[in-house]
Amino acid sequence: MTNLARATIILDALADSTRPMTLSELTVRTDLPRSTVHRVIQGLERNLYVLRVADRPGYVLGPGALKFGLNGHLRLLAANRRRMTALAREVNEGVGLAVFSGREAVLVDEVFSPARPSELASKVGRSAALHATATGRALIAQMSDEEMPRILQGKAVRYTEWTVTDEEQLANLLDDTRQSGIATCVEEHDVGVGAVATALTGSVGILQTICVVLPIQRLRAKSELVIGALRRVNPDVDVDLAVRQLQTRLTRTTAAAAGARRACGGSGWTASGQHRLAGSATTSNGAARPRFDW
Repeated sequence: MTNLARATIILDALADSTRPMTLSELTVRTDLPRSTVHRVIQGLERNLYVLRVADRPGYVLGPGALKFGLNGHLRLLAANRRRMTALAREVNEGVGLAVFSGREAVLVDEVFSPARPSELASKVGRSAALHATATGRALIAQMSDEEMPRILQGKAVRYTEWTVTDEEQLANLLDDTRQSGIATCVEEHDVGVGAVATALTGSVGILQTICVVLPIQRLRAKSELVIGALRRVNPDVDVDLAVRQLQTRLTRTTAAAAGARRACGGSGWTASGQHRLAGSATTSNGAARPRFDW
């Protein structure tokens, strides 16, 4: 392993952490010898890529590393804002831009349709699970089979009854995404909300996803429009195949919801046929409140 590879592993560990990390913690997290971690940290500290925290033991990313992130972030936004705006106007829905951040996807920009300003607003900087969102699956579908276990570690969290947590089912969805160039999410992260995303390496050389998010009822009605519009963002999208894949998923979800309604005698279901899970946000009239599921 080269010194550059070791430095990258250590910087990645610091970037993933929400607090300063000590040499011992970095040794455990990176699986590198403590002497190696200490030597690499000293070099990074001399060049201001990491800083020693004054009021507690540990290291954080320094200005030497952060300047690359800031410059790349500004270039990423500038390269995508115009086409995101055009896409939002064409489909009349909100559009999000996301990239990898450690083992999550993070929203770095969003554009709203003029007709529906902030209807499904999220928060820029919000992270999302890779396995349960269209954005996440679009990103990990670009990875090799060897890289995937490093990213998808631990037990997959179930957010709604539709969340795919089974490894074989998830692998099938990723295969679908690789074939069509489109990843979809059908009420898997938030009840009543769906999303369609495509991944591409943009002009700044960063793997990114552009995603349309909308209430599930409009996704059923506008699936072909949304996927066709995303093909103008990513010419590799197979529109016909992607539409068939999405319609299959929507049909299965509808059939399962109908069966569950019959089984529970209508209890716990909204008028639109959406199940209100414990803890789900609701409006004053009891209907499921859509949230940003990207």
